Amino acid sequence: MAKRKIFGIKNFFFSFAAVCIVIYIFQNVNGSAETMVAENGNLEDVIKAEGIIIKDEVTYNAAAGGSVTYYYEDGAKVKEGQLVADLSTDANSVKINKQVAEIQSAIDKKNNSSGNSPVLSQETFATYENEIQASILNNEFSSMYSIVGQVNGESDITAFGETYEQYNVAQLEEMKKNLTNSISTHKVRYYSGQAGIITYKTDGLEDVYKFENVLEMTPSATTEKKYTAADKSKSETVSENEAIFKIIRNFDYYITATLDNEEAKLFEENKYVKTRITSDGEQHELWGYIEKINYGSEQSVLILYFNDYFYKIYDKRYINLELITDIYEGLKIKTEALTKLNGMTGAYVKDASNIIKFFPVEIVGMDEDYAIISTGTYIGENERKIITINEKSYSTVKIFDKVILEPENVYDGQIAD
Repeated sequence: MAKRKIFGIKNFFFSFAAVCIVIYIFQNVNGSAETMVAENGNLEDVIKAEGIIIKDEVTYNAAAGGSVTYYYEDGAKVKEGQLVADLSTDANSVKINKQVAEIQSAIDKKNNSSGNSPVLSQETFATYENEIQASILNNEFSSMYSIVGQVNGESDITAFGETYEQYNVAQLEEMKKNLTNSISTHKVRYYSGQAGIITYKTDGLEDVYKFENVLEMTPSATTEKKYTAADKSKSETVSENEAIFKIIRNFDYYITATLDNEEAKLFEENKYVKTRITSDGEQHELWGYIEKINYGSEQSVLILYFNDYFYKIYDKRYINLELITDIYEGLKIKTEALTKLNGMTGAYVKDASNIIKFFPVEIVGMDEDYAIISTGTYIGENERKIITINEKSYSTVKIFDKVILEPENVYDGQIAD
């Protein structure tokens, strides 16, 4: 009898201990849900696009093959008329004389622009006369006819004028003088034709994306082109007609972005848009002015004007671009914290007494990971702000609340550990 009594007491204690363990485990599983702190934050509606940078740039080519010396670091600012490079060459004088003639013809064209037809200077004519005589002596009649055509104004005379259009007569005279001197010194000096940023990085697309034609760009023109990037500062020698450096006017530039037509409808001409540019692993935010939108059948081109941050992207052509269409501000919580109770969307909050309570929320904006909820309307000191749902007022989540991230494991009024 005594043994049964002892056995019964043991069973009672074992059963009691088991119940306590079960209660402890249940409370820990259901009462210690993970939380996050509600804090002020924002979310953005973003459209991603491939951007093309269109710059006001002038490329300088080598008059002949040789070795080149540069006097400025890549990305440095230069003034107009500064000596930026020397080209040492052993080229024969014929090539240099031909370029002198090209420059002289450009001078003639500028000096006689008011007349009906350009008049060649005696110096230009003498240069071509020598070339014609050399062609006849060498039986190179096709070359002779080409030169005669130039003298008659049929071909290259106009091209010369376009090539040197950016320079005034004084600058052209100085260039001609330097080239003439180079015949004896074997050195050609290069001066900046405009103020701007100097770079030795070229991509061969300088004549494809022209600054003066940017407003006419269509979706088909923004297809990414194959190109070969080169950094001429890494090489000491250059070939004839090879691009050796370029100067970019750094006051303003354009970036084009190609979007689907539905996305393009979110934007208006003559309005500003906040953008984010990714370059070399860094992000830069700046405002762009939508100067024009060119619509196509399926896609459209946004032409954005900028006048700052150019020093960050002066040597880039294609970039990743984000267009920020809207920004939502309020309290930021994870979307996994959202749940429904009595038909209302809200979140569970654990207060200072470890009591879990449900509060309705008003969602301002959200993405896959986070939601921005309204902070509510102030009603008094030490009172929770309120939101209105179906004309009824409800207290809502406030800043620094501990929001439950596993709403499926808790209930309203539960006491948590």
